[in-house]
Amino acid sequence: MIDPHWDVIDLDPVTWRNLGRFIDVPQYMRAAQPGEHGLFIVHDQGRVLKVFDTDRSARAGVKIDRVVDARALAKELYARGQWDRIHVIDQRYLARVGRVAGASANRSLHLDGYYQLVYDLIWDGGDGYVAEPPKPGHWNHWTMSRIEQFVSRLPKSASIALGVFEGERLNIGLVLEFKQGNIVRVTTFEAPALQPIAPQFSPDFLDQLWQQLENIAPPAAVLLCLQPIFDEWITTPDKMAFILEATQNGNALVRLVEAVTPEVA
Repeated sequence: MIDPHWDVIDLDPVTWRNLGRFIDVPQYMRAAQPGEHGLFIVHDQGRVLKVFDTDRSARAGVKIDRVVDARALAKELYARGQWDRIHVIDQRYLARVGRVAGASANRSLHLDGYYQLVYDLIWDGGDGYVAEPPKPGHWNHWTMSRIEQFVSRLPKSASIALGVFEGERLNIGLVLEFKQGNIVRVTTFEAPALQPIAPQFSPDFLDQLWQQLENIAPPAAVLLCLQPIFDEWITTPDKMAFILEATQNGNALVRLVEAVTPEVA
């Protein structure tokens, strides 16, 4: 849902720095998770080319000349309990993925559409890349389908905003403009269209921001919260329930247009 011709405007350095940890595109596709002790076995249609342990101090104890059954091998090695995840990868398979993805890059794909294509190519359910345990189907319980569901409920022209505060300091002030369900502009609370503005974690600022967002696109959703709430919201499984509880406790402020207001049982 990112337009191929999107604009990045007035992205202030504080917001950029605090969003930087999330700008890690490969994490969307890779099976290995941060901090995992993994064993990678790279082969060429069965002939083992390399065995790599991510713990460089680990003792060399894996001697494999040929991969006959990638899934059985991954399960056998994982059962030893020495690694957090086993990766068995066919080099030719990855080369095919690269060729198909490279050919598709010349199309006018949305950016997330391109990464979704690469994801689908790599994780096609075959034996080209086997991971044990399997690759998680989500990132911190965020999934493409849930995001698409939210975006599908936005008006044809809309803006959404996120403000994250640590005391009186603004750590993240992010604004996204959507058209026809696609992000066409990324900006911040420093955007000229929002001035004058004095960010603070308060209902009055929420009112002001909502009104000022009209200068970009009709506002559809705004979340203001404290830094600890934001950090936990990113990783918690039930994100809506968590935010609702945070609003009740006075640690978050939320405003949504009716079209995107979730139904709460």
